[in-house]
Amino acid sequence: MASLPLLPGYIFRDVSIKDYKLPHKLDISNGFPVIRDSNYSFGRRPTDAASLRYAECPQPVVYDPSLTYGRVPRYAFRQFVPHYALFAQKCLRFKAFFRQGIFDSPDEHYRIRHVDIIYYLEDDTLCVIEPVVDNAGFQQGKLVRRDKIPKNAKGDPFIWKDFNVGINVCIYGVVYRIVDCDPFTREFLTSQGIDVGEKESLPADPYAEQRKIKQDGTIERIVTRMMSDDPRRRFLKFDGMVLSFDATWNDDHYRVLYFLTDDTVAIREIHKPNDGKDPVAMLLKRTRVPKNWQSLPSWHPSIYMEYGDPEIIEYYTPRDFRIGETILLYGRSFLLHDCDDFTRKYYSDVLGTPQADAIPVPVKDEKLMPVKCESPYIKFDSPEDTYVSSPSFVSRPISKNVIRQLINFPKKLRYSMRMDAVHPEDEDRDFVLEYRLSDGAIQIVEREKRNSGRNEGCFLSFRLIPKPCNTKRDDPEYYTPEDFFVGARINILNHRFVITGADLFVYRYVEANRDKFCQEVRENLRNYFLQQGMLQNDVDVEARKIQEREDECKLVADTNEKIDDNDASKCMDEEANIASHEKR
Repeated sequence: MASLPLLPGYIFRDVSIKDYKLPHKLDISNGFPVIRDSNYSFGRRPTDAASLRYAECPQPVVYDPSLTYGRVPRYAFRQFVPHYALFAQKCLRFKAFFRQGIFDSPDEHYRIRHVDIIYYLEDDTLCVIEPVVDNAGFQQGKLVRRDKIPKNAKGDPFIWKDFNVGINVCIYGVVYRIVDCDPFTREFLTSQGIDVGEKESLPADPYAEQRKIKQDGTIERIVTRMMSDDPRRRFLKFDGMVLSFDATWNDDHYRVLYFLTDDTVAIREIHKPNDGKDPVAMLLKRTRVPKNWQSLPSWHPSIYMEYGDPEIIEYYTPRDFRIGETILLYGRSFLLHDCDDFTRKYYSDVLGTPQADAIPVPVKDEKLMPVKCESPYIKFDSPEDTYVSSPSFVSRPISKNVIRQLINFPKKLRYSMRMDAVHPEDEDRDFVLEYRLSDGAIQIVEREKRNSGRNEGCFLSFRLIPKPCNTKRDDPEYYTPEDFFVGARINILNHRFVITGADLFVYRYVEANRDKFCQEVRENLRNYFLQQGMLQNDVDVEARKIQEREDECKLVADTNEKIDDNDASKCMDEEANIASHEKR
């Protein structure tokens, strides 16, 4: 079959081949394009070079000289990393400045503009960026966009060796003076054997310094009326600056606002809840107020014509507003009591006349409010529900103690009970009382007994149970864990029960909250669990502590006896020595 010529009619199709797709040769590995060498052709058939038919069979026995003389040391070839991958996202940053000439200006002759020269190592491109300066008056940002910049007439581009601190660089006819660089740039140039220059100081822009001095020293000590009457200038300087005073007129509280932008005055009334006044915020809208609005010339036809600026002699200024004085605004006498912090600072720093201390506002005698009586309990639902819903037509939910619910949400106290039977059929009925700590609700479940005729189920659902001896009808007192102990008799909705036992968790809860329970309840529960043998671990721990305490006391007593014996022997030796000396 293989010797047949490749002519129509002599070619037989291979039925086993269904996929005639050729595998791709180009691939991307770790972000780099590589050539993928595949040993398969179409139909997943091996190529001639990878086929076993053309593979050379190795000899069965091959002599390996490394078994006799050892392996020859070979050094691993260093992995080749392309230049653009090695220096990806790495750049050199230089701080520089250049001088720009200013023509036909009486205030300045040149400007100093600070820039950043950024050189990208991955493709040898650079750009020049100027940091943004507020109110500069010229275009800022990227002055030279990123590209390969020629450095001479031959067209040779700049490389990283052409930059250093303390040199001048000409880029498109503009001479930049490099004064500093960042730590990475300094470290990179030093590693390449370049001696980096010392850091130089950036020169200040004379025009920016002059403008800053003018802005700092103009405002603060100039009186409002002596300033220029240009409204645009006043708006730029005093926009948002308002002098605020607290005042009273006819026992009502007002706030007098003086706007420094245009010397206008506004009066705002401070309303109180249920004061019976119209809901109008402004008593006087923003306008210029004359000092004496009734003093008009005799020739002025005031019957049919209102007065204007030509007829007014003087308007109110900030110097006319003083705390403790009465100011007349359109016939209404306002007594100034206090002002805000900005107003005090303005008068002390700008006008040089500090304001006086605040004057207390007289308090009117409040009328006696009618006592709000709570509605009586209507015998439906709980008393709390009556208190919440009775003041309004729309019923409202009862406010709950959310913190108590979150802390004690899953905790329940379980007690075993029997019914204090009055009728013979109620004898030997066992119940389980569950007290929910999250809201104080109680549930009673009856336990099933064999051949009793009663099924196990809920005897009483979760609810707050009031005490029967409570005298407060509208504010009942509910059962709490302090009322539950072994042997206690409780009355729950005229059903009497006797508590016969409790869960071990009840004892742990009582011991953890000793301040909430009296001594009798704690001793009652402790004696019950001791009789049941459920506190053996606690008894062992307590006995171990007592034994350790006794051992410590015994050790201290033995140590004291040894010390006393040593002192007695020393005293006897000293007496014997004294007696021998006397005999001599």
